[in-house]
Amino acid sequence: MQPDTGGHDLTDQYARVMERLSKLPPFRPASLKLLAVATDGYSAMDDFAKIFTADPAMAADLLLVANSMEFGSRSRIETIRHALSLLGLERVRSLASTIAVSAAVHQASRESVRPLWLHSIATAVIAEKLGVIHDMPGVYTAALVHDLGRLGLLSAGRDRYDAVLLTAFEDIEESNRLERALFGMDHCKAGAFLSEKWGFPISLQVAMSAHHETVAMSPQRKLVRIACCLADSLGFPEVTLRDPDLSEAQCRQAGLSPDAVRDEIALRMATLGEEVPAAEIAGRAGEPRRVRSGMIPVPV
Repeated sequence: MQPDTGGHDLTDQYARVMERLSKLPPFRPASLKLLAVATDGYSAMDDFAKIFTADPAMAADLLLVANSMEFGSRSRIETIRHALSLLGLERVRSLASTIAVSAAVHQASRESVRPLWLHSIATAVIAEKLGVIHDMPGVYTAALVHDLGRLGLLSAGRDRYDAVLLTAFEDIEESNRLERALFGMDHCKAGAFLSEKWGFPISLQVAMSAHHETVAMSPQRKLVRIACCLADSLGFPEVTLRDPDLSEAQCRQAGLSPDAVRDEIALRMATLGEEVPAAEIAGRAGEPRRVRSGMIPVPV
């Protein structure tokens, strides 16, 4: 990676940011191992169970989520095997990734991160629904992590990036230009570095590094990009815009019910321990949507 200086000498700042990014803690190892397991393999169930056995904290988190109101099991799920059988391997893998990213968000401990986290959840929920329609499983996690480069810049830039997250922009490119002016890179390049450092699968690396590019898109990246745009249009924006184009029409054209999407986003947030009043998350198109203050607690 080389600094995006745009004619300005940001080499020193770029080097400092890269040094800080390189020192960020690793992504949760158990989640990475789950991403590497082929869910259609004959030993997949055993492989998943072994990974959770080796990480009791992740296992406890999964059981807590599996017993939440989102899944509504009639009997309490007491074991990982039961959770795997009831929820399915792909859903369990998605939940494990959500728990891991939630922990990273929680560690940021900044109010400015909340809209970004809500955007990530919204994009993941929408991508999962589109994946069902288009027979493309496994897109939830790619959509969930696509903006993790922003968390990286926040960790590296502290108050400087906090100000970026709180600024209203004309469009996403204006936001990216400010990132490059301040740090010598935008969140996509930061995401590219982190996803490689953490050992993410190539599909997730591409989602984090190229989700704003519109050329040579794979079917998965195209779906993630569409989900990202739909999340924006429903009022869960990646960045704050001065004149947001909120509309439910695009969501309906994609074959999704805006109300059903909002309900599932609220339910997913509740599963993670965040009670979001319906009036705050389900406002009408054209009205700004606000999420209650306070960080999303990590299930323990």
